[in-house]
Amino acid sequence: MAVVPAETIDLQTAARQIGVHYQTAYKWVRSGELPAAMVMGSYRLDRYAVARFAERRARPGPPRTRRPRTGFALLSRRMYGHLVAGEERQAARLISGLVGDGVSMTTVAQDVLVPALRDIGEAWRAGRLDISVEHRASAIVERILGERYPNPRGRRRGAAVVAALSGDRHVLPTTLAAISLREDNWLVHHLGADLPPDELMWFCQEEHVDLVVLTVTVSKLRRAATRTAVQLEGLGLRAIVGGPGRALDELQRLARHEQQHHSTADSKQ
Repeated sequence: MAVVPAETIDLQTAARQIGVHYQTAYKWVRSGELPAAMVMGSYRLDRYAVARFAERRARPGPPRTRRPRTGFALLSRRMYGHLVAGEERQAARLISGLVGDGVSMTTVAQDVLVPALRDIGEAWRAGRLDISVEHRASAIVERILGERYPNPRGRRRGAAVVAALSGDRHVLPTTLAAISLREDNWLVHHLGADLPPDELMWFCQEEHVDLVVLTVTVSKLRRAATRTAVQLEGLGLRAIVGGPGRALDELQRLARHEQQHHSTADSKQ
């Protein structure tokens, strides 16, 4: 008579522990991705191996990037037209289609929304568009982003704060940075724009955050942002100072690099 090992579980139990449907776990067993042995006509799995497998699946990874065959330049021009005309429904539909096709919100923001907004800003500075059109376009984008705020599954990388300091009243760059970090599995405290440095310091210490991202859209405030970042690092916090032209996927890479560097430093102490 066959004896079922005490440290094993059946496939149904394994699927529940991993958080997937039974058929998904069965496919992993059939492919060899999830080790199992046939005992008395049913699959048995080592409970510790299942726990390690579930832990690996829960680890956050960078969001996938898919690109439409026509590229993003054409889509950005279409977005420009929708935003200038105030066509919020059409703009939202364009974004929904991309997300439905598997394009990450970080890519959508970076390659479709930001270029369209940049072109609108340049048209306003050249006198081709009224400031009210530029403001309306930014408001439309804010609403679209608010409806698409990512809520990824899996273990968070850490807690991050995103803000712009006093004198910088541009909220949209902070929203873009917050979305990018959240999509990359950070717990994000989005504090918006025009935040006094001392209030930022207090908040970061109270909330025990791991990373601070300061967006800068006003060039004369870069020195203040850099000075604040140095002060934050003096408190043991990691800080990244952004600026015009910095890509969102670059922010994700910098945040992950800082996280890994900090973890390595902690392990050596």
